[in-house]
Amino acid sequence: MSFRRVWQAGLFELFGAIRTRRAVVVLVLYLASSLLCMNGAVTVLGKMESQLAEVLHLQTAEDGRSGVISKTLWRSDQFQRMVRHVVGDSLVYEDIRGKHPAELLYAWFTFLFVPLLTVLIAANRVADDIHSGAVRYMLTRVARFEWSLGKYIGTAFLLAAGLAVGALAAWCVAAFRLSGADIPELLPSMLGWSAKAWVLSLAWLGLALGISHVAKTGAKATALGVSALVALSAASTSLTLFGDRFAVLARLFPSAVNDALWRASFAPVVSASLWLLFLGLLYLTAGYAVFARRDAR
Repeated sequence: MSFRRVWQAGLFELFGAIRTRRAVVVLVLYLASSLLCMNGAVTVLGKMESQLAEVLHLQTAEDGRSGVISKTLWRSDQFQRMVRHVVGDSLVYEDIRGKHPAELLYAWFTFLFVPLLTVLIAANRVADDIHSGAVRYMLTRVARFEWSLGKYIGTAFLLAAGLAVGALAAWCVAAFRLSGADIPELLPSMLGWSAKAWVLSLAWLGLALGISHVAKTGAKATALGVSALVALSAASTSLTLFGDRFAVLARLFPSAVNDALWRASFAPVVSASLWLLFLGLLYLTAGYAVFARRDAR
């Protein structure tokens, strides 16, 4: 295997997405998702502030924006106890304690929707090329596995760009609708959460492309990808009900390491990132193993 050819295949996938305007669709999809989610989150904060101001006779921001009372509530002892109960993991709680509510809401929405967006964007990438016969021209210059890895790398770059645009859009909504001197500090924080969400997407990207190697058409690959997403998420949740008895098996599902991405410490985040990358490549290789035995020409 030549890493130079893998890199070239990845760039070809990325530039192909730009040339066909598929990249624009991906960016708009992430942009719209971030705008809608962040706007909804700020609306929730605004309603929370209105109720608190009415009950506690507090004064809201003079410019009509939200965020001041909500942040004070987040740092109060009563609210912290409630959050500790909801989070469950004491290590995660210690790392997110004191962070801006809008930042955490953005992170929650991003981690929630990134798996689905990744599957919808990537599930048809291999199946469409095989179905149309375009793969036969690509395989004259690269080996099959090099082409598969190139698809993975090129799409991963595209997802990273989409998440970066989404973080910027979410921060613009926060800056426009929230008040407080610490709003500029939200941008690097949101970019950091987007980077963690991108790492999470690597596992689901491998799953989507792995299924795409097996499916006969892009539509079937997308349907199978969404079904696999639901099945794996449900299986991971079910295994947690049995405690540590199936802990090893649960780690084969991307959702099992989500909590580690909420940590602020270097070691757990890097460990989870490497494991998610491994899962993505594992899923991709499983699909490629089937594709390697098929007649692509």
